[in-house]
Amino acid sequence: AGLYITAGTKVALLDEQNALVKVVKARDLAGQPDLLFRRNSQNGAVECKTNKTAIELNEALHAHN
Repeated sequence: AGLYITAGTKVALLDEQNALVKVVKARDLAGQPDLLFRRNSQNGAVECKTNKTAIELNEALHAHN
């Protein structure tokens, strides 16, 4: 499953305890690394958290791509 986000999409920024910090437009988050976007299945809101499980690819293993 995926989530389609446009520049004007309102995104709820959540903290570590899933509490609302503020609501911003998606364009304000452009270029920021390690973000996880999800849609809340109960209210339909697009939410964003810091992705703590982000990984880096091993450049030597992926040099041929």
